Amino acid sequence: MRIRHLLTTLLAVIGFLLASQKASATHASGGELIYVHISDSTYQFFLKFYRDCTGATEPTSWTLCAYNTCQNSSFTANMPKWQGTLPPDNRANGSPVSAGCSQYTNKCDNPSSAVPGYREWWYMCIVTLPLQCNYWRFGVSLCCRNSSTNLVGQDNFYIETTFNSSQTWENSSPFYSVKPIPYVCLNQPYSYNNGALDSDGDSLWSALLNPLNTQSCTSTASNVPVQTLNPPINFNTNPFQTNNSFNLNGFNGQMAFTATQQGSGVIAMKTREFRKINNVVHELGSIMRDIQVQVLPCSSIPPTLDTVSINDSGAFLNNRVYGCIGQTLEFCFTVSSTDTGAILLAEDNLITAIPGAAITYTNLRTDVVTGCFKWTPTPNDVGNHSFIILIKDSTCKPPGIMLQYARTVDLTIWGPVQASPDTSICIGEP
Repeated sequence: MRIRHLLTTLLAVIGFLLASQKASATHASGGELIYVHISDSTYQFFLKFYRDCTGATEPTSWTLCAYNTCQNSSFTANMPKWQGTLPPDNRANGSPVSAGCSQYTNKCDNPSSAVPGYREWWYMCIVTLPLQCNYWRFGVSLCCRNSSTNLVGQDNFYIETTFNSSQTWENSSPFYSVKPIPYVCLNQPYSYNNGALDSDGDSLWSALLNPLNTQSCTSTASNVPVQTLNPPINFNTNPFQTNNSFNLNGFNGQMAFTATQQGSGVIAMKTREFRKINNVVHELGSIMRDIQVQVLPCSSIPPTLDTVSINDSGAFLNNRVYGCIGQTLEFCFTVSSTDTGAILLAEDNLITAIPGAAITYTNLRTDVVTGCFKWTPTPNDVGNHSFIILIKDSTCKPPGIMLQYARTVDLTIWGPVQASPDTSICIGEP
């Protein structure tokens, strides 16, 4: 009996230690996995990982799992920390993701701060794929997620990327150009965009999905359980508590919502890419991003992007700008805040989204900012385009966060007018 009692006590202590180790490891707040084509079937993979500064230290390396359905086979690759600097401003790897207000600290600087803090870590490896296959899946996993208001427990953090290499080796995955940890004001309308772009010019479509969890390299990922709340959690209109106000435009990735519960809500976004090859549209793969939305009580008033004012070079209809090739397209827009003390800044991603276009901003650091767009499309630009305007309110009212609002502007460029012979029809014919 004594031995049995000692064994029972020992098992209980071991279980407590293991549970404590799992609890102390909760630090995964967001991330994504992308790849860049180097040559032939060789690719450079990057993992962007966002670590909660109050949790465990970041991993020294990750294990990338590569799996294909053509041979039902898999292999792994080690992903050490990236030795380069972080774009676009050449910060050191592991730098904090700033809340934007230098006069306020976050938890990376001061553990007693009310503002959550995160560090951005990049990991990298180079992989050569052994065969072409219509379904490659690449994934990384880590224990454990941060606790959240919409998910049950603290399951493994898992993200994946897919690739259909059966049509071509020459493909780089899409990528997200906006940081994945937005700070949001409680009970205030908010708009956000991950800034999905594709360097190959492929068409993109984004949708939300339930955050995922997996236990092995080859097993199919499962959905993380969600909290029982009212209204119920769903990854369409209420992924975290928004009173079903959440809306996502799949074409441009624009999200809009009003958060109604303080705390962190976790969502996952999947962006698929499509390309026409030999007059057939193929899905070449997808990427996904885990996002932690921090909802805080604050008094800032969100700015708004007013209606676009366009000149005779184009048209504006149903929130989309239309223009023609060979004609300079010009239009202006105004960003304003009802808070006369607002200090608004504006940025854009034109350099990657629409090279050759330009925006001139006036009245920066006031409560009303004007931006004027100018671009002369070429025959290669026929089709749909979009770019993101990132609006920042640096008023920095308590609790001390620079609120950012990402808004998308959609454009369609028409091709040349084609004349055809006159045609006679009878009355009543279409």
